[in-house]
Amino acid sequence: MRHLYRWALSWLIAMGAASAAAQSGSAIFTLLQQHKFAEAETASRAVLVTKPNDCSVLTLLGLAQRGQSKLDDAFQSFQSANQSCPTNLASLEGAAEIAYSRRMPEADGLLKRVIELQPGNSAAHAMLGAVEARSGDCEASVTNYAMASEQISRSVPALRQYAGCLVTLGRMREAVEPLTDLLALQDKGVNRRTLARAQSDSGDRAAAVMTLDPLLHAEPPDDAALLLRARISEADNKTPEAVAWLRQAIQVGAKNVENYLYFAEVSFAHGSYQVGVDLLNTGLQQLPDNPRLLLARGVLLAQLDQMGAALRDFEAAHRLDPKLSLAEDAMGVLFSQKHDMSAARSVFRDKLKAQPNDALLQYLYAESLSEGTVEDAKTLGEAIAAAKRSVELEPSYQPARDLLCVLLLRHGDLKEVVEQANEALKRDPYDEAALYQELQAERRLKQSDRLPDLVARLQAAKSHNQIAVTKYVLSDGAAAPNEH
Repeated sequence: MRHLYRWALSWLIAMGAASAAAQSGSAIFTLLQQHKFAEAETASRAVLVTKPNDCSVLTLLGLAQRGQSKLDDAFQSFQSANQSCPTNLASLEGAAEIAYSRRMPEADGLLKRVIELQPGNSAAHAMLGAVEARSGDCEASVTNYAMASEQISRSVPALRQYAGCLVTLGRMREAVEPLTDLLALQDKGVNRRTLARAQSDSGDRAAAVMTLDPLLHAEPPDDAALLLRARISEADNKTPEAVAWLRQAIQVGAKNVENYLYFAEVSFAHGSYQVGVDLLNTGLQQLPDNPRLLLARGVLLAQLDQMGAALRDFEAAHRLDPKLSLAEDAMGVLFSQKHDMSAARSVFRDKLKAQPNDALLQYLYAESLSEGTVEDAKTLGEAIAAAKRSVELEPSYQPARDLLCVLLLRHGDLKEVVEQANEALKRDPYDEAALYQELQAERRLKQSDRLPDLVARLQAAKSHNQIAVTKYVLSDGAAAPNEH
């Protein structure tokens, strides 16, 4: 509140209003300094009877109401002053502070107006950075937080948001400084691990190891830190060392699915498929029916040409978690150059004879057919039929509907692309694949009036999904305080 009082006094002096009004304002300000907020409110209302649009008195009224925690009334008083005097910094700051603290939608616009009038206002930049981080606009957030580096240097919540957004945007080198400040203020495992990850990704793996060291030698050790240490060793091409750290991580965190998944990733990268399968079997003893472990085991089994067993794992994973992205996370392995595409299709075709109403199988068959030549009309038609059957059997299965949109676009069924994309977007408004296919269809249909909206929605979806898939999300804390 102190900065608001200072602005109010400056405003009164700058106004150079009639002496009676100035004297009244000075008297009200004195009451505010004495924390006699109720009396200041009464005095302000008395002046406003004859001068209802007096910006300085409306601002003082807002301060008096703010002092009594009458936040709704105070906000309205500040906004009334803003309507009469749009460049009144005191009332703009007062309204912005309340809107910010109460997470009101008006906060964004008010803070931007403050910054327009006073570009160097670090408190406003810090608050705006917090507002934008809350909304998922990390690009704008980090810009504003960077303008308030000193302001936020002692604020755990602000540093958490600033660093979290930098990590989300992949700007690891820039994230190191705020993460270092955050760790100095709050020595927690998540902060230490995230700093180490940023250091490692920035190329300073030696610093990352030093940052992790206290967690590695704690009793018991931090299994997430052990996992990150394994990743650093693997990045240094020290695979035996990475495996040793991983085995220790699994011993400490026997129920941490990430430990098993990374072991599977290392096994895949080095062609040690059976070793990976054996460890995933151990993981599934600890975490029975975990869909991600089943998915990973299916990938490795596929590499061992155990297609039937791989498919059973994929089907089980899908039953347990239909939203698991088989197309992105696993099935590409089946269709890589390491496998005979016709053999993969044959497996799916044979399975479908026995299980024609299996939505996942229909999707996988359509996916395998979609890898064929675009000019092959028969194959494309068969792929479309399989994808349509998949969404008929399981309407909420987004990968199948997204694939159907792709296939229909190839076939030139533009209106049907739009229909299917809209169905997908009803279930997930941030489905980038559906939005992109609809955008392409509308362009070819020459529906230019719809294009700007689709482009905006696609950009919003990309921003939303970028935040959602961040692996190292720092927990969202309170907003950045105004003063330190």
